[in-house]
Amino acid sequence: MALFVSRKGAKQQGNVRYLLLLVWLTGMAACQKAGFSYDNVIDDQQTDYILTDTLSVAMKTIRYDSVPTSGTGMLLVGTQSDPYLGAVTAGSYFQLIQPSGANIPVNGSGFDSLRLLLRPTGYIAGDSLQPQSLQVYRVTQTIQFAKTFYNLYNNSNFATENTPLGTFTGIVRPKTDKTVRIPLSDALGNQLFTLLRDKKPEMSAGPNFLDFFRGLKIVPGPGSASLMTFMAQDTSLTMRLYYHINEIIPTAKYVDFKMNASELQFNQISVNRTGTPLAQLQGTVKELPSSATGNMSFTQSLTGVGTRIDLPYLKNMSQLGQFFKIMKVILTVYPAAGTFNGSSQIPANLALCQVDKTNTVTDTLAYGSLAVDNMYNENTYYTYDITNYCNTQLTADATALRGLLLTTPGGSGRNSLDRLVINDQQVPKKKIKIQVYYLLYK
Repeated sequence: MALFVSRKGAKQQGNVRYLLLLVWLTGMAACQKAGFSYDNVIDDQQTDYILTDTLSVAMKTIRYDSVPTSGTGMLLVGTQSDPYLGAVTAGSYFQLIQPSGANIPVNGSGFDSLRLLLRPTGYIAGDSLQPQSLQVYRVTQTIQFAKTFYNLYNNSNFATENTPLGTFTGIVRPKTDKTVRIPLSDALGNQLFTLLRDKKPEMSAGPNFLDFFRGLKIVPGPGSASLMTFMAQDTSLTMRLYYHINEIIPTAKYVDFKMNASELQFNQISVNRTGTPLAQLQGTVKELPSSATGNMSFTQSLTGVGTRIDLPYLKNMSQLGQFFKIMKVILTVYPAAGTFNGSSQIPANLALCQVDKTNTVTDTLAYGSLAVDNMYNENTYYTYDITNYCNTQLTADATALRGLLLTTPGGSGRNSLDRLVINDQQVPKKKIKIQVYYLLYK
């Protein structure tokens, strides 16, 4: 639809004439141009200020092979099934460092237990009332960056032992529980205790300990039905060795093997999209148009999918008259009805980026202003001013043409399963909307 908003040089006394003109125009058919329509407002004034919201939008869901997940300060573990995005499984790798200054007497001391201590962040995707199952494995391959890379990714992998060092099954209340303790192998605990007590080379500073103990991997166990995040800093992610000293009164002691090299801690993510609208988005298939996915597109950065938006008929608007100028363009993105509850599940921040024809990000244009309707979920949306982008694309040649990408920014998108489902223009309600305000001299 197009609306006549104002007229250059119009005077106050012309308002009545203008209203009569609009009444007369209601019977006129809207003029059509490829990709959009507008009402052809004609009178003795030559320059019109017009709004159209019928510019065609092409939407597709694109997939990236890898997403950087290292150094975020968050450890993700668990599983979660989503009818739109698929079943996600998350696990995490990290290194530990030997305790410094441990001085355990050779005589009169003994090993008690070994525990992995996790501290919940409060985030959970799924039902916190269902038991959570966790398994811990010893890594047998050095965790390190690949040559010329400075990140580890959702599909990075390092070898582990076949048998878990420890398991945990129980209810975790992420917003109230301060610590989750996972019992680890007594055999490993005894070995570490002896090496520490006897000051063996494996416990000396430098690479010796990392050659001996390369790290841990934590994964969801059988029956896991939710995904949680835990803090991943050297003060919050520790393997604690408990021991005692037999003095006049036995004294309980412990030493901590703290997380080492936070930049090497990363989350491994896999997803099974069978039975979802994105089932075909795998292998060599890197993108699917919204027409192939139920007139919807999808954004979930952790699993490597985003929504690409193109305005294929934008250039045609310059043919409307002798002089044409875009004054303002507003993009409004509505989460599809029934795909979210309040502000949960959808990203609090949604970045709008510029991408080339290979879907490589070339620039970040804006961060969406999220309006939330917590009562009815009817008026929840993101808005963007894309005026400069549209004016640039009007004169861009084939090599400079750019599309738009909706994605979650930085760490926030890599630390949760928040996702966005968007209706294209073929859906009657809560569909993506472009409003173009322009000057036209006929």
